[in-house]
Amino acid sequence: MDNQVLTGKTRKGFGRVDRTEISSPEICLTCGSQELSEVINIHRQQVATLVAKPIEVVEYQTQSCKCLECGAVVRGEPHQGVVPGQDLSVNLQALLVGLGNYGHLSYAKLTELLWELGTIEVGVGTLQKTNQRVAAAVKPAINALWEWAPLQSNVHVDETPWCVMGVKEWLWTASIEGFCLFHAADTRGRVELETMLGKEFAGVLSSDDFSVYNGVKVAAQQKCLAHLRRHFKKVLELPGNNNAAVAQIFLSLIDEAFIAHESWRKTKDKLTYDSWVQDFKIRLNQALATWLNLVGYSAGMKNK
Repeated sequence: MDNQVLTGKTRKGFGRVDRTEISSPEICLTCGSQELSEVINIHRQQVATLVAKPIEVVEYQTQSCKCLECGAVVRGEPHQGVVPGQDLSVNLQALLVGLGNYGHLSYAKLTELLWELGTIEVGVGTLQKTNQRVAAAVKPAINALWEWAPLQSNVHVDETPWCVMGVKEWLWTASIEGFCLFHAADTRGRVELETMLGKEFAGVLSSDDFSVYNGVKVAAQQKCLAHLRRHFKKVLELPGNNNAAVAQIFLSLIDEAFIAHESWRKTKDKLTYDSWVQDFKIRLNQALATWLNLVGYSAGMKNK
């Protein structure tokens, strides 16, 4: 499980072809003749490539005309993706904001990128204002998501150190399939979790084993098996009467759970997966019953 080899998807193709370039032979490289037959074979290779001008400077003209019947002046419809008074299109602004915030590119690097891709000069002030505009535009949707998240049946939470101008702060996240919300905070305390999901959460809270999640009022808790496996790997190396034995038992169960879940994600065979779950629960409870009274409160630190 520690040395998994990731299988790539790119070599399976991209699912579309935007343009076809054809190379045909003009001369026989063996004898020099130009008398060649019809095509007898085609070798195909799909390649993702940069186009000549990834960024174009487009002049959008909106024309006005005068109605010959009533004399009113009518104007053409606004161009899609263009905001009056702004120099960057909506999709380019979205790309820059994504690269800046998600990709952590500085304003200076973004100006270099714009020059490389489009030979255009864009000032840092324009990028700053773009970031501010997009932040204001998405704020209502994000607030609505924060109201919606605590109503879900399952939410994954986590936190990580976040350095802001040399000061250590914390970036919290709440997510399930389809969304991921971030909460910037000064602390790693319970108050931040309550700010995100409330003092009580009626669903299943999925997290690592950080102590702040213990004792939270939730319907149930789901702990990260990768973290648990890491702890048992450490226990396996510790001296003691039962450390190695208990570690081997639970490492085997955890690895089995990973394999079974991966199989279900690939096949979506719920009947087979549910059958395995029922059998797994029995064996897991048996292992807990067998070892719970044979190990101390903290494996490796106090062991009978």
